[in-house]
Amino acid sequence: MRKSFNSFYSLLMFAAIFFVSCFGVKSKHKNEVPISAAADSAGNGTAVLELFTSQGCSSCPSADKLLGSFSQMPHIIALAFHVDYWNRMGWTDPYSTASFTKRQLNYASALHADVYTPQLIVNGGNEMIGSDSNKIIHAVQKAFSQNNDADVSIETIKNENGKALIHYTVSGNINKSVANIAIVEKQITTGVKAGENGGRTLTEYNVVRDFVTKNKITAGDNDASLDIPTSANTANLSIVVFLQQKDNKIIAAAQKSF
Repeated sequence: MRKSFNSFYSLLMFAAIFFVSCFGVKSKHKNEVPISAAADSAGNGTAVLELFTSQGCSSCPSADKLLGSFSQMPHIIALAFHVDYWNRMGWTDPYSTASFTKRQLNYASALHADVYTPQLIVNGGNEMIGSDSNKIIHAVQKAFSQNNDADVSIETIKNENGKALIHYTVSGNINKSVANIAIVEKQITTGVKAGENGGRTLTEYNVVRDFVTKNKITAGDNDASLDIPTSANTANLSIVVFLQQKDNKIIAAAQKSF
């Protein structure tokens, strides 16, 4: 069983490299819709943007930059998950983890999508190339137009002995939902010394540094604990909490700085 999974995993990883090349060409089109257009239809909805990216992927820096632009807009929560399958190509991304790769694989399976970088998922249901601003804007506008009957609020964040202690509340229709909690570094600059981006200095935004899923949540008060990166300035960190249903639909989200 374990051997079978590893073989399947390897096949997906090689497929991922192939699709990076293919989609990297497609993503070089001229963007026709200004990013500010996404805010025009902002209502009660919130858009959670999950970018699967890597410092080893030459097609990813443009998507990282675009995510940074979206992260500055109201009603949008942007998250950069660094996957680890590019690490074998000459550069080990210091922010990558196998768990983030697994999250991407789970999305690909649920959405019947390919695995590649840069790949963006909006509110757990819409998948697209992470550098295609037109498609992202349309997906964000759709998310804004939807009214959710659940809510989450981050009440307090405490820094104790290298741990972020988060107290948050949830309300509304939270049936069959989990709470995903991320500690995010708002901006990171890295000198990449090898791989496809060797010799480049990359700036990335809202990089997920720690991530936990609470499978059991209750209406009202909830708590979580995450590891604070030892190298990070807490002024550059924030906490994101978002509620996600079993079908991957994201129904509520909140973000709060330290």
